[in-house]
Amino acid sequence: MAMSRMWMLALGSTCSALALACGGGGSEAEAGATTASGETSATSSSSAETSVGESMTTVADGDGDGDPSTGDGDGDPSTGDGDGDGDGDPATGDGDPTTTGPKFDLGDPDLGEGMDCMGDGQNGELEFSYIWIANSPEGTVSKIDTETLVEEARYQVRPQGGGMPSRTSVNLSGDVVVASREGGVTKIFAQAEDCVDDNGSPGIQTSTAKDDVLAWGEEECVAWYADYEFMSERAVAWTSGEFNQGSCEWEDAKVWVGATNDAVNLEVMRLDGATGVEEDALSIPGTAGFMSRAPYGAAVDGDNNLWLVNGYCGASLVYVDNGDLSYEIITPPAEVCAYGLAVDSQGYVWVGGYQTYTGRYDPGTEAWDLVEAQGLGIQEDAEGRMWLGAYGQNGVYAIDSDTLQVLSYTAVPTTGQSKGVAIDFFGYVWVVSDGGTTAVRLDPDTLELETYTGLDAPYSYSDMTGWGLKNTTGDPQG
Repeated sequence: MAMSRMWMLALGSTCSALALACGGGGSEAEAGATTASGETSATSSSSAETSVGESMTTVADGDGDGDPSTGDGDGDPSTGDGDGDGDGDPATGDGDPTTTGPKFDLGDPDLGEGMDCMGDGQNGELEFSYIWIANSPEGTVSKIDTETLVEEARYQVRPQGGGMPSRTSVNLSGDVVVASREGGVTKIFAQAEDCVDDNGSPGIQTSTAKDDVLAWGEEECVAWYADYEFMSERAVAWTSGEFNQGSCEWEDAKVWVGATNDAVNLEVMRLDGATGVEEDALSIPGTAGFMSRAPYGAAVDGDNNLWLVNGYCGASLVYVDNGDLSYEIITPPAEVCAYGLAVDSQGYVWVGGYQTYTGRYDPGTEAWDLVEAQGLGIQEDAEGRMWLGAYGQNGVYAIDSDTLQVLSYTAVPTTGQSKGVAIDFFGYVWVVSDGGTTAVRLDPDTLELETYTGLDAPYSYSDMTGWGLKNTTGDPQG
């Protein structure tokens, strides 16, 4: 499934940050590259990949080596300059083989909302793209640059420490909220210019590396903390909010939270994304699911309605209306033992199943379709492929979201079983270990991969980059 247009994210809180624009096609990640010292590595997974169905598309040449006869660049072959787009302008440098670029087909864009806010000289560059991964027993969250694979910061997520964080959700400005299983929701700013100097020391004090975790109250990029105490609190999801063309900012975004105190009633809260203040709450009886572990996942659809799934066999899929907070309880087929959750760009709700089948639910027809693939975390990329972290093993499935065909299974070197799956804004697929130390970045076209191994017992699956929210609600074009 080829895409003819790129979808734009308004990243960051300044006009210049609204910058996922168009170009001639991104260069591939350089095979064998190593970034953060001692913590990343790159390998090819082609030998480990087992095709189950139709083979996946290979990305076109575009490495900018200056050879117009092959179509892979038009610059100076003696220097490697060239923008790889065939337009004869090496000055843009967008085909430089030393840099990674978007994996999505940029084509002929119609970017729409937020375009007027782009500053001059952006050259189609994405200002930043982070993945936020919870280090659960440590009570921290890691901020990792998805292009360089460098962990730029690590944050404590509760004033008292601990909490067993396990879900992260990223908004359309790039900021994260972290939900802790033992209670509490924390918002952290992605960019230092948004942080508030309020700890009594001049300037902004904030983490700058993996081992630089500042004490609570000293760290100034923690925006707010909502103090909840629940038996189990896992599900968390941002809404998109409204885009203000005048300020070039996303405004009035909300945070949905799902929890339980008795393993019977599902508690749902909606928080003000700017302050963390609870604005709405409701209790849904008889839906909490398996033992004390529900709800497991949360996602919003194109109208910012909330979808929740409770964990394990016999659990419920729950819909909460963003307008009047009415709700519906939906029973998945017996074949789907629920785990992860995603809403795709067409509005289908996907439920990862850890026993034989994954389910796709159509809210319009109320019909279910089954895919014979066992998995946990799940997310759709811009090419219409669902990526599913394989249950009980170290691997990831690619599934065609239209035909439901399993396209491939790729083994990945996670140090615990594969669990979290996220797509970054360069189009790469991330697979996060359950435990261990590893996050894997997979090129969806070449199936080459790189690893970051500096995590501490991660347990994270949700919209860890913000792509899922953008894909569903962020005014995609094309």
